[in-house]
Amino acid sequence: METFKVIPDGPTRAPLKGGTTPLWPVMALLVLAFASLAAAQEPRVSAKPIAKHGATLVKARWHVLGARPLAMYYCSPDSRGIKSLELHASQMTLVAPQSFWVDAEGFVHGEVPSGILETARRAKIAVMPLVVNPGFDRHAASALLRNVRAQQRAVTYLAYLAQRDHFVGLQLDLEYIDPADKSYYTQFVQRAAARLHRDDRLLGIAVVPRFSDIYPDADPSHEFHSGEWSAPYDFRALGRAVDFMTLMTYDHHNGTTPPGPVAGYDWVKAALEYAASRVPRQKILLGIPFYGREWIQSGDATSVRTLTFADAQSRMEQWSAARLWDERWRTPWFHYSDDFGLHTGWYEDSRSLEAKLELMQKYHLRGFAAWRLGVEDPGFWTLASMKGRTGRQDQKRRPRRPGTHAALGGGNPVR
Repeated sequence: METFKVIPDGPTRAPLKGGTTPLWPVMALLVLAFASLAAAQEPRVSAKPIAKHGATLVKARWHVLGARPLAMYYCSPDSRGIKSLELHASQMTLVAPQSFWVDAEGFVHGEVPSGILETARRAKIAVMPLVVNPGFDRHAASALLRNVRAQQRAVTYLAYLAQRDHFVGLQLDLEYIDPADKSYYTQFVQRAAARLHRDDRLLGIAVVPRFSDIYPDADPSHEFHSGEWSAPYDFRALGRAVDFMTLMTYDHHNGTTPPGPVAGYDWVKAALEYAASRVPRQKILLGIPFYGREWIQSGDATSVRTLTFADAQSRMEQWSAARLWDERWRTPWFHYSDDFGLHTGWYEDSRSLEAKLELMQKYHLRGFAAWRLGVEDPGFWTLASMKGRTGRQDQKRRPRRPGTHAALGGGNPVR
């Protein structure tokens, strides 16, 4: 991981020579020392831009903003992800590598692997890396968000990185934020958006689904509830600041719940209803999962592991388990028993993903964002090609609906 170091910006000082040292030079040195220390707290970025905003940036920006649907793919630097990127680059609008992280003091660390950058540039795909709080550390995020100087430092670094490496923009994916830090996070996003927009770059944000404005939400009349993980996201305010918002409609069921779909259809639809009533639909990307989960129950103990499409196919073939389909959740699943216990797996295939892309079209969203390359059903790519063509045709035929916006300018680990 690359760490971007601060270069102190203080003045050069010559040593005093001979005799008794007068008081005023000592005081002057102290003042200069404190000034130098203060300057060392901020990243020093060259006064001259690293690269001028040329035709390449303008073209990339408007290619992204004009895409219907906008197809964003998250990528990690493993061989499966890079291979999928190489094979299917022509179908992508944006690639979003999970590459950078910000610490409590606002220093940004990381780099985009050269293999991802080279592949994206050969294919002329815009790059928009993710910026996370490592390990979704709540205390580090709170320290960053409650310190104005740390926020400003982080924003300066992000603008520098985008300019240096020719990113079309960046996407913030800070998670497990303290609900008490809701307003601080909104301010941070607004700062980052203003700074990147000044350079004609874009800002995206990833958010956890909400189902009501209330937290904690214990209303028994609601089937789905906003949890602690989603509480710090002010959808209305964030939607006004960013260019687009990835609604991470996954982790419906996870390691803390009984077996079930990662992104059940009715759950996804309810999350969309909330988001679309608070954020312009042309700013929303529907987050879709390529992964699933397998629960192994042995006595009173249950363990959970991530399941790729290939994993699911292998398990069913090895244990002669039937592919089952849940009509309400519109998701495939299987179960079988072995010496380790009862296995229940829920996963995503082209049929379940098609249902989600139909929701994208039904709600007239900007597009979708898939987590993550390399674990998908190969059949998805035929589906994505078909839905992409349909989306562009619909956009040409259908006039813009009142209340929606035209092209606007201005982690997730595998779960």
